[in-house]
Amino acid sequence: MTSLAAIAKSYKTKKAEVTKLRRKGQNKLKEVLSQKRRSSSGLASLERKKEATARQRDHVIQLLTQSLAQRESLARLKTAAEERLRQEQDAKDQTKQQSEYGGPEEKAASVERLKLIDYKISELRAQIRERELAEARLVSTIENYEKEKAQLDKKLRKQIHEKPSLVEQLKTSTKVEATLRPRVQSLVKREAQTGKTLVVMQRKLALVQKKLAQLAAKRRKAKRKAKRKVRKAKRKIAKRRIKTRIRKAAKRKRAIKRKAKTRTRKLRKRVRKARRKKSKSRRRK
Repeated sequence: MTSLAAIAKSYKTKKAEVTKLRRKGQNKLKEVLSQKRRSSSGLASLERKKEATARQRDHVIQLLTQSLAQRESLARLKTAAEERLRQEQDAKDQTKQQSEYGGPEEKAASVERLKLIDYKISELRAQIRERELAEARLVSTIENYEKEKAQLDKKLRKQIHEKPSLVEQLKTSTKVEATLRPRVQSLVKREAQTGKTLVVMQRKLALVQKKLAQLAAKRRKAKRKAKRKVRKAKRKIAKRRIKTRIRKAAKRKRAIKRKAKTRTRKLRKRVRKARRKKSKSRRRK
Protein backbone atom coordinates (compact mmCIF):
# COMPACT_ATOMS: atom_id res chain seq x y z
CA MET A 1 0.00 0.00 0.00
CA THR A 2 2.80 2.41 0.94
CA SER A 3 4.86 1.56 -2.15
CA LEU A 4 1.79 1.89 -4.40
CA ALA A 5 0.97 5.31 -2.92
CA ALA A 6 4.63 6.35 -3.34
CA ILE A 7 4.60 5.23 -7.00
CA ALA A 8 1.35 7.12 -7.65
CA LYS A 9 2.85 10.20 -5.98
CA SER A 10 6.01 9.92 -8.09
CA TYR A 11 3.91 9.67 -11.30
CA LYS A 12 1.88 12.69 -10.19
CA THR A 13 5.12 14.64 -9.65
CA LYS A 14 6.44 13.51 -13.07
CA LYS A 15 3.19 14.56 -14.76
CA ALA A 16 3.36 17.98 -13.08
CA GLU A 17 6.97 18.43 -14.27
CA VAL A 18 6.14 17.30 -17.83
CA THR A 19 3.06 19.59 -17.87
CA LYS A 20 5.25 22.51 -16.77
CA LEU A 21 7.80 21.77 -19.50
CA ARG A 22 5.03 21.31 -22.09
CA ARG A 23 3.42 24.65 -21.21
CA LYS A 24 6.78 26.39 -21.28
CA GLY A 25 7.57 24.85 -24.69
CA GLN A 26 4.14 25.73 -26.09
CA ASN A 27 4.46 29.34 -24.90
CA LYS A 28 7.91 29.57 -26.50
CA LEU A 29 6.54 28.00 -29.71
CA LYS A 30 3.67 30.51 -29.73
CA GLU A 31 6.16 33.37 -29.41
CA VAL A 32 8.28 31.95 -32.25
CA LEU A 33 5.23 31.43 -34.48
CA SER A 34 4.05 34.95 -33.71
CA GLN A 35 7.50 36.30 -34.61
CA LYS A 36 7.48 34.21 -37.79
CA ARG A 37 4.04 35.53 -38.78
CA ARG A 38 5.16 39.10 -38.05
CA SER A 39 8.32 38.62 -40.14
CA SER A 40 6.39 37.01 -43.01
CA SER A 41 3.64 39.63 -42.98
CA GLY A 42 6.31 42.32 -42.58
CA LEU A 43 8.13 41.04 -45.66
CA ALA A 44 4.90 40.90 -47.67
CA SER A 45 3.93 44.39 -46.49
CA LEU A 46 7.44 45.65 -47.20
CA GLU A 47 7.31 44.23 -50.74
CA ARG A 48 3.95 45.89 -51.32
CA LYS A 49 5.22 49.19 -49.92
CA LYS A 50 8.42 48.92 -51.98
CA GLU A 51 6.45 48.26 -55.17
CA ALA A 52 4.10 51.16 -54.38
CA THR A 53 7.08 53.43 -53.61
CA ALA A 54 8.82 52.35 -56.84
CA ARG A 55 5.66 53.00 -58.87
CA GLN A 56 5.25 56.39 -57.23
CA ARG A 57 8.93 57.20 -57.84
CA ASP A 58 8.65 56.18 -61.51
CA HIS A 59 5.58 58.38 -61.85
CA VAL A 60 7.39 61.32 -60.24
CA ILE A 61 10.41 60.73 -62.53
CA GLN A 62 8.09 60.71 -65.54
CA LEU A 63 6.48 63.97 -64.42
CA LEU A 64 9.91 65.46 -63.70
CA THR A 65 11.15 64.44 -67.17
CA GLN A 66 8.06 65.99 -68.75
CA SER A 67 8.57 69.21 -66.73
CA LEU A 68 12.25 69.36 -67.69
CA ALA A 69 11.31 68.86 -71.34
CA GLN A 70 8.69 71.60 -71.05
CA ARG A 71 11.26 73.91 -69.45
CA GLU A 72 13.74 73.24 -72.26
CA SER A 73 11.00 73.86 -74.81
CA LEU A 74 10.04 77.11 -73.08
CA ALA A 75 13.69 78.12 -72.95
CA ARG A 76 14.04 77.51 -76.69
CA LEU A 77 10.81 79.44 -77.41
CA LYS A 78 11.94 82.23 -75.12
CA THR A 79 15.35 82.36 -76.83
CA ALA A 80 13.66 82.41 -80.25
CA ALA A 81 11.28 85.18 -79.10
CA GLU A 82 14.21 87.21 -77.72
CA GLU A 83 16.09 86.74 -81.03
CA ARG A 84 13.02 87.89 -83.00
CA LEU A 85 12.63 90.81 -80.55
CA ARG A 86 16.23 91.93 -81.27
CA GLN A 87 15.54 91.59 -84.97
CA GLU A 88 12.38 93.70 -84.72
CA GLN A 89 14.19 96.31 -82.64
CA ASP A 90 16.97 96.44 -85.23
CA ALA A 91 14.32 96.77 -87.94
CA LYS A 92 12.69 99.55 -85.96
CA ASP A 93 15.98 101.43 -85.66
CA GLN A 94 16.61 101.12 -89.39
CA THR A 95 13.08 102.26 -90.20
CA LYS A 96 13.52 105.32 -87.99
CA GLN A 97 16.75 106.19 -89.73
CA GLN A 98 15.15 105.79 -93.15
CA SER A 99 12.17 107.95 -92.16
CA GLU A 100 14.50 110.77 -91.16
CA TYR A 101 16.15 110.96 -94.59
CA GLY A 102 13.23 109.97 -96.84
CA GLY A 103 10.46 111.94 -98.52
CA PRO A 104 6.87 112.37 -97.29
CA GLU A 105 5.69 109.13 -98.85
CA GLU A 106 8.59 107.23 -97.38
CA LYS A 107 7.94 108.82 -94.00
CA ALA A 108 4.25 107.81 -94.15
CA ALA A 109 5.23 104.25 -95.09
CA SER A 110 7.84 104.24 -92.33
CA VAL A 111 5.21 105.32 -89.74
CA GLU A 112 2.93 102.45 -90.78
CA ARG A 113 5.84 100.10 -90.72
CA LEU A 114 6.90 101.35 -87.24
CA LYS A 115 3.37 100.77 -85.95
CA LEU A 116 3.48 97.19 -87.20
CA ILE A 117 6.93 96.69 -85.71
CA ASP A 118 5.81 98.12 -82.33
CA TYR A 119 2.82 95.77 -82.35
CA LYS A 120 5.09 92.80 -83.05
CA ILE A 121 7.53 93.97 -80.35
CA SER A 122 4.73 94.23 -77.76
CA GLU A 123 3.48 90.75 -78.74
CA LEU A 124 6.98 89.32 -78.47
CA ARG A 125 7.54 90.98 -75.07
CA ALA A 126 4.16 89.57 -73.85
CA GLN A 127 5.17 86.13 -75.08
CA ILE A 128 8.54 86.43 -73.35
CA ARG A 129 6.88 87.51 -70.05
CA GLU A 130 4.33 84.67 -70.32
CA ARG A 131 7.10 82.14 -70.99
CA GLU A 132 9.18 83.53 -68.10
CA LEU A 133 6.21 83.10 -65.76
CA ALA A 134 5.56 79.60 -67.09
CA GLU A 135 9.25 78.82 -66.71
CA ALA A 136 9.20 80.08 -63.10
CA ARG A 137 6.19 77.85 -62.37
CA LEU A 138 7.96 74.95 -64.02
CA VAL A 139 11.11 75.62 -61.95
CA SER A 140 8.99 75.47 -58.76
CA THR A 141 7.25 72.31 -59.99
CA ILE A 142 10.61 70.72 -60.89
CA GLU A 143 12.00 71.55 -57.44
CA ASN A 144 8.95 69.94 -55.82
CA TYR A 145 9.30 66.86 -58.03
CA GLU A 146 13.02 66.63 -57.24
CA LYS A 147 12.32 66.89 -53.50
CA GLU A 148 9.59 64.25 -53.78
CA LYS A 149 11.92 62.04 -55.80
CA ALA A 150 14.67 62.43 -53.18
CA GLN A 151 12.21 61.50 -50.38
CA LEU A 152 11.01 58.47 -52.35
CA ASP A 153 14.61 57.41 -53.05
CA LYS A 154 15.38 57.65 -49.32
CA LYS A 155 12.21 55.73 -48.45
CA LEU A 156 13.04 53.05 -51.02
CA ARG A 157 16.62 52.69 -49.70
CA LYS A 158 15.24 52.35 -46.15
CA GLN A 159 12.77 49.67 -47.27
CA ILE A 160 15.53 47.81 -49.11
CA HIS A 161 17.71 48.05 -45.97
CA GLU A 162 14.88 46.65 -43.78
CA LYS A 163 14.38 43.52 -45.92
CA PRO A 164 17.56 41.58 -44.88
CA SER A 165 16.75 41.92 -41.16
CA LEU A 166 13.19 40.66 -41.73
CA VAL A 167 14.50 37.78 -43.86
CA GLU A 168 16.99 36.89 -41.11
CA GLN A 169 14.22 37.01 -38.47
CA LEU A 170 12.07 34.73 -40.65
CA LYS A 171 14.93 32.24 -41.10
CA THR A 172 15.74 32.24 -37.38
CA SER A 173 12.12 31.79 -36.31
CA THR A 174 11.69 28.98 -38.89
CA LYS A 175 14.74 27.15 -37.52
CA VAL A 176 13.59 27.56 -33.91
CA GLU A 177 10.10 26.34 -34.87
CA ALA A 178 11.60 23.24 -36.54
CA THR A 179 13.47 22.49 -33.30
CA LEU A 180 10.68 23.34 -30.85
CA ARG A 181 7.69 21.71 -32.57
CA PRO A 182 8.93 18.06 -32.31
CA ARG A 183 10.01 18.71 -28.71
CA VAL A 184 6.58 20.06 -27.77
CA GLN A 185 4.85 17.15 -29.54
CA SER A 186 7.09 14.72 -27.65
CA LEU A 187 6.24 16.44 -24.35
CA VAL A 188 2.52 16.28 -25.19
CA LYS A 189 2.78 12.52 -25.83
CA ARG A 190 4.85 12.08 -22.68
CA GLU A 191 2.31 14.01 -20.64
CA ALA A 192 -0.55 11.91 -22.04
CA GLN A 193 1.29 8.65 -21.32
CA THR A 194 2.19 9.76 -17.81
CA GLY A 195 -1.42 10.83 -17.26
CA LYS A 196 -2.69 7.41 -18.37
CA THR A 197 -0.22 5.63 -16.11
CA LEU A 198 -1.18 7.93 -13.24
CA VAL A 199 -4.89 7.17 -13.79
CA VAL A 200 -4.15 3.42 -13.75
CA MET A 201 -2.10 3.74 -10.56
CA GLN A 202 -4.78 5.89 -8.94
CA ARG A 203 -7.42 3.28 -9.83
CA LYS A 204 -5.29 0.50 -8.36
CA LEU A 205 -4.65 2.61 -5.28
CA ALA A 206 -8.38 3.34 -5.00
CA LEU A 207 -9.17 -0.41 -5.23
CA VAL A 208 -6.55 -1.21 -2.60
CA GLN A 209 -7.85 1.58 -0.37
CA LYS A 210 -11.40 0.28 -0.86
CA LYS A 211 -10.35 -3.25 0.09
CA LEU A 212 -8.40 -1.92 3.05
CA ALA A 213 -11.42 0.12 4.07
CA GLN A 214 -13.60 -3.00 3.81
CA LEU A 215 -11.09 -4.99 5.86
CA ALA A 216 -10.90 -2.18 8.41
CA ALA A 217 -14.70 -2.12 8.56
CA LYS A 218 -14.77 -5.91 9.08
CA ARG A 219 -12.14 -5.58 11.78
CA ARG A 220 -14.08 -2.82 13.50
CA LYS A 221 -17.22 -4.94 13.24
CA ALA A 222 -15.36 -7.93 14.66
CA LYS A 223 -13.95 -5.78 17.45
CA ARG A 224 -17.43 -4.47 18.24
CA LYS A 225 -18.75 -8.04 18.31
CA ALA A 226 -15.87 -9.11 20.55
CA LYS A 227 -16.51 -6.15 22.83
CA ARG A 228 -20.21 -6.98 22.93
CA LYS A 229 -19.34 -10.60 23.80
CA VAL A 230 -16.95 -9.43 26.49
CA ARG A 231 -19.61 -7.07 27.86
CA LYS A 232 -22.18 -9.90 27.77
CA ALA A 233 -19.73 -12.23 29.49
CA LYS A 234 -18.97 -9.59 32.08
CA ARG A 235 -22.68 -9.02 32.62
CA LYS A 236 -23.22 -12.80 32.97
CA ILE A 237 -20.34 -13.01 35.43
CA ALA A 238 -21.73 -10.05 37.31
CA LYS A 239 -25.20 -11.64 37.34
CA ARG A 240 -23.70 -14.92 38.51
CA ARG A 241 -21.83 -13.12 41.24
CA ILE A 242 -24.98 -11.30 42.29
CA LYS A 243 -26.94 -14.58 42.28
CA THR A 244 -24.15 -16.25 44.25
CA ARG A 245 -24.20 -13.41 46.74
CA ILE A 246 -27.97 -13.62 46.96
CA ARG A 247 -27.79 -17.42 47.45
CA LYS A 248 -25.09 -17.02 50.05
CA ALA A 249 -27.12 -14.35 51.84
CA ALA A 250 -30.19 -16.58 51.70
CA LYS A 251 -28.13 -19.49 53.06
CA ARG A 252 -26.85 -17.31 55.83
CA LYS A 253 -30.38 -16.20 56.62
CA ARG A 254 -31.59 -19.82 56.60
CA ALA A 255 -28.64 -20.84 58.76
CA ILE A 256 -29.39 -18.02 61.16
CA LYS A 257 -33.01 -19.06 61.22
CA ARG A 258 -32.06 -22.70 61.82
CA LYS A 259 -29.70 -21.67 64.60
CA ALA A 260 -32.40 -19.47 66.08
CA LYS A 261 -34.92 -22.34 65.91
CA THR A 262 -32.34 -24.71 67.41
CA ARG A 263 -31.68 -22.28 70.25
CA THR A 264 -35.41 -21.83 70.75
CA ARG A 265 -35.93 -25.62 70.88
CA LYS A 266 -33.01 -26.04 73.27
CA LEU A 267 -34.35 -23.25 75.43
CA ARG A 268 -37.81 -24.78 75.42
CA LYS A 269 -36.30 -28.14 76.34
CA ARG A 270 -34.43 -26.55 79.19
CA VAL A 271 -37.58 -24.78 80.33
CA ARG A 272 -39.55 -28.03 80.14
CA LYS A 273 -36.81 -29.85 82.08
CA ALA A 274 -36.76 -27.14 84.69
CA ARG A 275 -40.52 -27.31 85.02
CA ARG A 276 -40.37 -31.07 85.31
CA LYS A 277 -37.75 -30.86 88.03
CA LYS A 278 -39.81 -28.34 89.91
CA SER A 279 -42.91 -30.44 89.64
CA LYS A 280 -41.00 -33.53 90.84
CA SER A 281 -39.56 -31.67 93.75
CA ARG A 282 -42.95 -30.49 94.75
CA ARG A 283 -44.33 -33.95 94.60
CA ARG A 284 -41.62 -35.22 96.85
CA LYS A 285 -42.43 -32.76 99.46
